[in-house]
Parts: sequence; C-alpha cells; structure tokens
Amino acid sequence: MKLVAGIVIISILAVAGLRMVSRKLLYFPVPMDRMRETQLEALGPAIRSFSLTVDNTATLQGWIMEKDLQALPTLFYFGGNAEEVSLNAEEYLAHVAANVVMVNYRGYGQSGGTPVEEQLKADALTIYDKVSKDLGLVPERCGAWGRSLGSSIASYLAWQRGLGYLILTCPFDSIEAVAGGFYPSWLVKLVLTDRHRTVDFAGQIKARTLILAASDDEIIPGERTQALYDSLGNSRELVVIPGTGHNTISGVGMYYDAVNGFLKKINGLLIKEGEEKGMTKN
Repeated sequence: MKLVAGIVIISILAVAGLRMVSRKLLYFPVPMDRMRETQLEALGPAIRSFSLTVDNTATLQGWIMEKDLQALPTLFYFGGNAEEVSLNAEEYLAHVAANVVMVNYRGYGQSGGTPVEEQLKADALTIYDKVSKDLGLVPERCGAWGRSLGSSIASYLAWQRGLGYLILTCPFDSIEAVAGGFYPSWLVKLVLTDRHRTVDFAGQIKARTLILAASDDEIIPGERTQALYDSLGNSRELVVIPGTGHNTISGVGMYYDAVNGFLKKINGLLIKEGEEKGMTKN
C-alpha cells in the first residue's frame, strides 16, 4: 500500500509540476532587437509607435500603419508564437492594402508582463477599444488578423466587438486538440492550462472570414484548420497556399494576393452597404 500511495503522490506532484510550467512550454516570447526602433523610425511617418497600459499590470508596445483611414479598412494584427510583430512592418507597408495596428503580446518585444490566455484576450479588447476610439473607427470597417497562436485572439476580438471581417493564417480549432495530436490526450487535459479553444465560440462569429492555410504545415495539422473552418457559421472561405509550411506561408506572392483580394472584396461590400444606408435615410 505504501508503494501505491507513493506512486500516486509522485504522479500528482509530476502533473502539478507540468501544469506550473505548461505556459512556458506553450509561449515563446521574443525580445525586440536593439536596432529595431531605429529601423522603424527610418520608415518615416507611415508608421508610428504607441504604448498602452492594460489593467494596471503591463505596458504593451505597438505600432499603427495609417495609410488611409477613410478609403481603406483597418486590420488589428495578432502574431504567432515566437513572433515579434514589428518585423512585419516593411512587408505590410508594401504589400497589405489596409491600415494595420499591431501590438506585441505581454512578454514579447518590449511589452511588459507574462503571457496568459485570459489576459491576452482581454488585452486585445483593450487595444481595439483604445485605438478605435482614438482613430474614430467603427466595427464594421475594422477587421482582426491572427497568425497561428494569434488566430484564437483575433477570432475572440472579432466575436466580442462585432468586427466586419476576419483573416486567419494557419489557424486551429484549439491548442488542446493540436497538442493532443503529439501527446496523449489525457495528459494534455491534465497539464494544459491555456487551451485557446476557438471552436467554443467560432459559431457565434459574424465577421466575413478568410482562412489561409499552408499546404505542408508541420505545426498545425490540416484537420485542425478544417475543424475550425467547419465550426464557423459565417461567410467564410479557405485558401490553401501550395508548397508552403507554417513559417513560410507568407513568403510567396499568392499569400498577399489572397489577403488583398479579400480586403478589396470587403471594401467593396462596405462601400455598397454605406450607399444603401444613405439611400435608405434619404
């Protein structure tokens, strides 16, 4: 009996220990290169930095690429794991037909704090509320864009704030399901604290959605992306970028062609809806 009791105690302690470190195994914060601020300043007035203190516990660092707030839609971008979002600045300025707001998560870049799912999602709402108020933006002209880990956060923002559109790059239905493909499901359920279960609220998202998937994604299995797509109840489309992996999907022209084609279609719909509302008022 003592042996059995000892094994049980050791097992409980092992699981408890794994739960304590599960966030360190899930999130991989990346610091900001010391030269990066100088490089961003060299881009000129097209991009400006800002900081935002959230719930009195952390100050987040972000950037706004303001191209044309009246003529173009505005995207709130949420990066993948091990991604310092300012590194996208040059590409997004050159290739994305939208205004873009991007902020490093807690613990990433020069943002303070430690990443925790509940706080990351609350931060997304705070970022949107603050920036949209400052810039005079309305939800239907705004979209969320999330890559990998950021797909769950972007989806949550689109749902909670009723945004007009949503772009998801290499998304998943839940981290729990992804991890269950690599480790025993019972162990994942025991030790995983942050599960990012987008599937739980996906059916309530009203935003028009574009999903971009890599044909050879080695991190997010295709069935996890398909499961998310199937759970959405809104207008949606899935584009698979051939010959690309999880980290190389944005390295081909077809990727930004798909993003901009979607944005152009959304912008056209917004203009049409605006005209119809104007006709109704008259």
